Amino acid sequence: MLQEPSILSQLLGVATIIIFVSIAYAYVVRQEKLEAEAKKKKQEFEAKVLELSEELYEAGRYDEHQAIRKNIRRKFQGFTFDNERPEGLKPEPLALPAPSMKVLH
Repeated sequence: MLQEPSILSQLLGVATIIIFVSIAYAYVVRQEKLEAEAKKKKQEFEAKVLELSEELYEAGRYDEHQAIRKNIRRKFQGFTFDNERPEGLKPEPLALPAPSMKVLH
């Protein structure tokens, strides 16, 4: 016949289980906290990257607008054809070659 374990053995078993569960719970909570911090840092980094890229884009647009304003203020010299004759252009319209007769027949 089997004997029931003593009260002390039962209490030690229950205490061992409680300690193990509390250690496992603390480990899981710590891992979740580390993952949350890593996710937060990643989001902050991505936000900074987006902010800097938007600033660079705006700076580029500002520089481009300044160049356009500078060109608008410059005295207009006229078109190239007004100043000098074009040289080396074919006399056909749009400088396209004549169509092949083989294709047309």
